[in-house]
Amino acid sequence: MVILLCMICRPLAAQQYPVRVQVQTLQPVSAQLSNLYNGSQARMIVTLLNTDLQKPTLNVRLRLNIKGTTVSLRNRDYGSYPLVQLDAGLPVQLSLNDLAPYFNLDNMEISGIPRSQLLQSGKLPDGFYTFCVDVVEANSGQLISNDKQSCAPPVWISTSEPPLLNLPRKGEAVAFREPLNIVFNWTPRHMGSPNAAFLTEYEFTLVELWDTAILPEAAFGTMPPLYQTNTNATTLLYGPAEPPLLPGKRYGWRIRAIAKLGADVFDVFTNNGYSEIFYFTLQEDCQPPQQVAATVANGEATITWAPQPKMFEYLVEYREQDNDKAEWFNVKSDSTQAVIRDAIPGHKYEYRVGGSCSLGSKTLGELHAFEMPAKNAVDSGSCGLLSDIKLANDTALKTLKPDDQIMAGDFPVRFMTLKNSGASYSGTGYITIPFLGYNRVKVKFDNIQVNTNRQLMKGMLMTTFDSTKLQGTNVDSVIQAIVNLASVINDLIQLTIDADYLKVKEMAEQIKKLAEEELPEDLKTRMNLAADNLVQAKAEYDAAKKELDDAKTPEERAAAQGKVDAAKQKFEDAKKEVIAVNKEKDALIAAVADVMVNAIKGLKSDMQGMNKQSDLDDYTAKLKREIFENQGLQATVSEDIPIVIGNIKEVTLATEDMTDDIKNYNNLSDQYFAANGAVKVYKIAQALQAFYSDANSISQFFAADKALNGKSMLKTIMEEKEKNKSNEDLIAEIKASLLERIIIIINAE
Repeated sequence: MVILLCMICRPLAAQQYPVRVQVQTLQPVSAQLSNLYNGSQARMIVTLLNTDLQKPTLNVRLRLNIKGTTVSLRNRDYGSYPLVQLDAGLPVQLSLNDLAPYFNLDNMEISGIPRSQLLQSGKLPDGFYTFCVDVVEANSGQLISNDKQSCAPPVWISTSEPPLLNLPRKGEAVAFREPLNIVFNWTPRHMGSPNAAFLTEYEFTLVELWDTAILPEAAFGTMPPLYQTNTNATTLLYGPAEPPLLPGKRYGWRIRAIAKLGADVFDVFTNNGYSEIFYFTLQEDCQPPQQVAATVANGEATITWAPQPKMFEYLVEYREQDNDKAEWFNVKSDSTQAVIRDAIPGHKYEYRVGGSCSLGSKTLGELHAFEMPAKNAVDSGSCGLLSDIKLANDTALKTLKPDDQIMAGDFPVRFMTLKNSGASYSGTGYITIPFLGYNRVKVKFDNIQVNTNRQLMKGMLMTTFDSTKLQGTNVDSVIQAIVNLASVINDLIQLTIDADYLKVKEMAEQIKKLAEEELPEDLKTRMNLAADNLVQAKAEYDAAKKELDDAKTPEERAAAQGKVDAAKQKFEDAKKEVIAVNKEKDALIAAVADVMVNAIKGLKSDMQGMNKQSDLDDYTAKLKREIFENQGLQATVSEDIPIVIGNIKEVTLATEDMTDDIKNYNNLSDQYFAANGAVKVYKIAQALQAFYSDANSISQFFAADKALNGKSMLKTIMEEKEKNKSNEDLIAEIKASLLERIIIIINAE
């Protein structure tokens, strides 16, 4: 019985492996395979220990497994590997030479990526990777280590983009100075990846471009470097200590990012770390203007400078500060000042002043900065309505160009395309609207005329609204009322379960973020659950695929295949649920926008009877007589220009101290303010109805309308719709809210 029990129990005992393996990868890990075993120190450390005292000496070889989300590499069993001798009880740490043969791609089985691609680049695609090492006895080929305990923790491997060049800008002219003083600046693009853990050094190369008949990028490689140096900073000052540069010559420059760790250099950048090639011309005897200053007042920034006699045209370039994606805009001027009218309150801007001393070239000065103060309330004035402006200057301007800026009433307009037809112009541009969150709306125009003060003199600007496109020229500056999931849904439809795990997770997080911003609770809950199911199904699929790859018997393969199919179905069901919720969301958005449109139309209709311009004109005339004629004074304006009564106030005295004249004045001021308020309410309602004329304009702009508290109104409608409140009640409620906001706007003047 004892012998029988031993025979039964022995197979049930846990299998013992004579060799223990410890694998350690040193962060950060380069995508270049050769970096793992080259250099002064290996990035992967493998330690072996023979624990079998009955076999004091073992001759072994390794089997390396590199497992990624989409790529896997495994050593062939018939490769050429050096033998490693393990003495019992003595740990052995493998050297760089010991590891090198196992990373030889000729000794690898590769899946998930073409062998030719890996041979050419030697780099693993971006993603998570696990490095495992099995120990095989040399003579028998038997596995003598535990493959479940011989892996290093997963590591993230990524390749970064080389730096972006900033200054001097590509193709610009740089002023020649004595002594020479040129600032070169670039922006790194690796700081968000593990590559930031490397010490990054930048190699700066400057080349004189002799051949101006070919592209500067092509000429760059044909000339030896005029100056080359390495720096850890992202700014380099080229001064009198460097090789002299000649005015009138063209120079090219580029940056190479080099990742280092001690004495070792790692290939972690695309294009071998080389940036784009920029070039500039050293402008001879054309200094930029001096004494540059900015004055901010009344929502405008006035830039002034001292005259530069050699310049026939001045140029001010400006953009939002601390924003690498911000576009450069410019204002041209023939005098020693320029006005920036489309800067957004509460934002900081950087600018520089320059100009042209000869046709086809421009010289720009150093960077300066100004800040537009934030406004406490919307400066509505007439809420953006074009007033009946009488222009004193009727001299037509004949030198307009694309990218110029003019004023149309109270609004700054910048041209994008321009066609000159004598003294009139046609083309496209965009208009900046302050009371709509300073959004930029595209416009088109035909045969307009502009005076020499750059004011719209004749003609009209028409918006080119397109419900399928953002209207602003800068996506970052446009805030949509309800963020549309359409682009994410389109990407999701194309997504398969074989995609990278991180891509699936990223898309799921994006879906959940958009759901948090725009969906009511019930739809949000369903959307979040579907997004979580996407990630869970992907994880289950990857695990099942591994089981299928490792299956040894038909039964194991069948069970694993069942799990793979179930994960696929779960993934597709989650996709269908996301699409279904999005359709319900679209229907809800349409209903909300319809309520908003009808509320605005209804408010304008209700206010129709309040538009008593004749009463306002009558009270304005009476106040004029009360303020001027009855006091023996004379107005200093011509009769054909209407007087606008501004911040008049009632006289506050005790009743017994008021004369009849004061009582009459106070009564007139009350009547004036009532008529003025009534006209303004109607005009604002009229403007809202014209702008928010359909569901598309509501969806595009209304949430960004801070003056009307648009985001809160849309949320209220959505919540009330979920409670099955009738459209009639909702329209009445929103009309009251709109009227309240309009009154606040008027009182904020």
